Amino acid sequence: MKKILIILSLFAVSIYAQLDEIKEFPKEYESQVIKELTPVWITGNEILAMYTNEEGDTLFSRRTTNLGQSWSNQKVEQILDENEEPLSLSEILLQKVFNDRLILMWKQIDGDAIISYSDDDGLSWTNTVQAGVQVSTARYFSLTELNEGELLLVYNNPTWRTRISVDNGLTWSSENYFINPLVPPLRSGSLHIVKLSENADTLLGIFNTNNGAIYSISSPDGGNSWSDTIRIAEVNYNHYPFTLKVLRDINNDINLVYEAEYELGFEDYKQVDLTTLESSDNGNSWQPGEKVTSYLGNDFLTNITSDGEKILFCFTASRNDVNSQGFYGIIGESEDKITPPVILSSDVVAYDSESEEVDYRAMVIDNEGVSKVLARLNQINFSSELFDDGMHNDSLANDNIFGNKLPYITEGIVGNAYSMNANKITLPLNNKGVIADVNVLAKGYSLELQMTDIFNNISSKISNASVPAGGSLGKFEESGFLFSGGFILSGYSNGQLWSNGVASASLVEDYLAGKVGSDARDPVNGIYVVNKRSPVFGYSWQTWKDAVSLGADFYDGDGDGIYNPVDKNWNGTWDENEDMPPLIGDEIAWCVYNDGLPANQRRWRSEPQGIEVRQTIFATDNPELENVIFIKYSILNTGTVADVMDSVYFGIWEDADIGESSDDLVGCDTLLNSGFFYNHEDDFSYGENPPSFFTTFLQGPITDSSNPDDSAKQNYGELIGNISSSGSINLDITSLTYFAGGPTLSDPGTATGIRNFLKGTDLLGQLPDPCTWGYGQVIGGIDCNEVNPLFWFSGDPVANIGWIGDFVADCKNLVSSGPFKLEKDKPQEIIIAYVLGRGTHPLNSITVARGN
Repeated sequence: MKKILIILSLFAVSIYAQLDEIKEFPKEYESQVIKELTPVWITGNEILAMYTNEEGDTLFSRRTTNLGQSWSNQKVEQILDENEEPLSLSEILLQKVFNDRLILMWKQIDGDAIISYSDDDGLSWTNTVQAGVQVSTARYFSLTELNEGELLLVYNNPTWRTRISVDNGLTWSSENYFINPLVPPLRSGSLHIVKLSENADTLLGIFNTNNGAIYSISSPDGGNSWSDTIRIAEVNYNHYPFTLKVLRDINNDINLVYEAEYELGFEDYKQVDLTTLESSDNGNSWQPGEKVTSYLGNDFLTNITSDGEKILFCFTASRNDVNSQGFYGIIGESEDKITPPVILSSDVVAYDSESEEVDYRAMVIDNEGVSKVLARLNQINFSSELFDDGMHNDSLANDNIFGNKLPYITEGIVGNAYSMNANKITLPLNNKGVIADVNVLAKGYSLELQMTDIFNNISSKISNASVPAGGSLGKFEESGFLFSGGFILSGYSNGQLWSNGVASASLVEDYLAGKVGSDARDPVNGIYVVNKRSPVFGYSWQTWKDAVSLGADFYDGDGDGIYNPVDKNWNGTWDENEDMPPLIGDEIAWCVYNDGLPANQRRWRSEPQGIEVRQTIFATDNPELENVIFIKYSILNTGTVADVMDSVYFGIWEDADIGESSDDLVGCDTLLNSGFFYNHEDDFSYGENPPSFFTTFLQGPITDSSNPDDSAKQNYGELIGNISSSGSINLDITSLTYFAGGPTLSDPGTATGIRNFLKGTDLLGQLPDPCTWGYGQVIGGIDCNEVNPLFWFSGDPVANIGWIGDFVADCKNLVSSGPFKLEKDKPQEIIIAYVLGRGTHPLNSITVARGN
């Protein structure tokens, strides 16, 4: 059995005859979200209001004794189940019944509706009781007092159903289906029962549907039979059943308060206002509806209460800031004056990648008139006014479209996909290891708009616009060079072979966002971006704390082992004794992913091995490196399967398309530790001088060396430096293979098949013979028997000497290095580079790329 305790503070009673204006319900702190705001009129000017937070796991209360002029402090009691887990509160119902008892009801996920009651005006509450309402689909609760102590509960689940209490809410009957009248075949909302006779023989039912109408039905025999429906009001609300609340006042007038849409006069935009209907003849006729709110945005009714004469209404809206606020007023008495400007639409209409500026526009309207619109980029502490004068890229003057040029900057956590633009290269990527084959439709562009009207009403809204990002493909200058990029891993754990990778064009995507065991959908498992334009100690530097919690590196300026980017001497600049992200080059994009995809969803059927990959992609605008993007793979064995993984191979996998996809050739440059793609003639997309694309191992995996004087290095950038390991070496590339189709060069379908390619053989484990292999030939006087068969097409196409490929196709290559070990908690740090070069013709582009 669950308990709820609400402790309230009281003010001395003061008599206020009027609540002249709609007021904002007080929040405990600026960012608090108020939901389910539900009042009950106690007596005189005393009103109790309850509400929930955004998560719905906490119930709050405040009390006013002066008709809303001031409120008591917020009181809170968190509701827990038997396992002390928070519950989800919604559909709050708070109502006064017989003997001034307060009934409090709410529903929770996967359980019954819960009821508690108070006999001392809400100062204390009883143990909760189960109402017996299964609430997985129940909605729209309403409560009617039929006779003294007899309560009728009506709810929609998904048709109307009822329960009755004859002891003032202590116990409840079993569920009954409401005797449905002839109603339209539409999804119905709430049904409210109004007692028309003293003994509850004559009842009136009022309900709403999702076709934008309010209906009434009547019963002359206490609900045993019901009349046909009567359509009493048309409501412009065509999306779902709007909120409707009904009560009867001391004069026996029936009052309806509901949400309705109204045209704004701007394209298809509409506002949602609260509206009232009243009947003085038991629902036989109704006065025309009247608006009680006038804000040009959306107001959402939560509940109403009455002392018999006045009706207090409560609603939520995002009028002043980005969070949902509560508001309240008296029908026919409170004027709606808190009506700040409203943003109808906003977007980036142009993006200049060279100046890194956008033309930004926002349509802003107001009841009285907009005096100022200010755009803030909080990440970089930048603000600029938007204008409606026709002179600031804002369309026409005085058309409610405000605009200006704003800087564009992407930093911090940017979601699950990102497109890095580095000089002449555009490279999309996601947080699961896929490179290039990621359709980044737009880059997020988030800013805060602060809008002021002529009466100094101010509203702030977060505006999420977008910047075109060019879709998928790795692009160099005017066309694409890479369809998809990634890697392949293979090794043995406890004697069992496994292979996995990220090779989307080969239908291999074995990795999930985040660390081993984490929820891939958690927003924290996104891509973290820091660039040289990011303000020191600013947004992206602070967001990097989350990246560090996931395993990212950082520069530990004060040497305490904790990432805490603070300007210690308050000089506004970064000093070497202060922490910062590991900014290598001009921009880095970091994420972590793991091989958690279940085996039955993988092409090669290998079980997950508990491997994490921490990936850093970085670039610089240094002219010597303007055609280069670097990728660092930090590969970690977490030890969930084996403490040591043996005979591991790592291969950089690519499906490159230099312009057109069907005219590419593959080569291997062992001197540069690289594989490369090139064209043999003109390309349809690039013309007579298509580029060449190299993949270069800059830092290979580390393995033991028999020479104690050898020393391997792991580089972490200029600030952090490097770590040396004596008696070990960084492996160079150990093979280059490629997939070109056919029985022995097709995409592998097994863990063994892909491992064969990683080791330099074909699908069947056979080494090609350079002397006879049909996909290329050895020329230029080189003895074909002396050519190393592990490095396919290791000749020089420019000099036309050595083993040269001559099979033009849409192919994929695999540049591999191994074997090495993956020991628990000892990451292997591998760094590669994508290098492009473009000369005067296809072969000259190879020369230029080698120089780069």
